[in-house]
Amino acid sequence: MRGAQYPRSEDYHFKPLNEHVQVYQQPFRIVQDILIDPSPQGQVALKGVSSLTIKGLLSYQACDDKLCFTPQSVPLTWMVTLRQLDRERANP
Repeated sequence: MRGAQYPRSEDYHFKPLNEHVQVYQQPFRIVQDILIDPSPQGQVALKGVSSLTIKGLLSYQACDDKLCFTPQSVPLTWMVTLRQLDRERANP
């Protein structure tokens, strides 16, 4: 599985510290693939399971043109509904 995919950031010159930092100034999307084990053992482990909870943590630091605020972390949770694999169409 590959790591999270972030959009391209932009260079920002933070004048109070004369630093260049990579920032996101517009809404953006982070993409992370997940994989559920399709093997027979994975199917046994998920038998009777109709949903899966995925938890994560987003850490960020907001800044404006004068100061940077204390870094923050926000817990994230997604509930994913599981369906049976379509093995009829998946196999050639």
